[in-house]
Amino acid sequence: MVEAYIHIRVEPGKISEVVKQLKTLPEVKEAHSVTGPYDVIAKIEVANTKTLTAFLINRIHKINGIRDTMTSIILD
Repeated sequence: MVEAYIHIRVEPGKISEVVKQLKTLPEVKEAHSVTGPYDVIAKIEVANTKTLTAFLINRIHKINGIRDTMTSIILD
């Protein structure tokens, strides 16, 4: 399994909607609005890095309101 944090910038006024949509995805184990340069952080779990790539492109980046993301794979 690959675990990662996805740091997400969201369009103004859409944070709650994005967090709600993230929490419906089975790969998303946690999703929270946060302070700092990103608006939302989601912890995800997928089978491998190939699945991670597909998940980001086909699921995360298609959520309405997401402007951009930065992904950090958990090493330990």
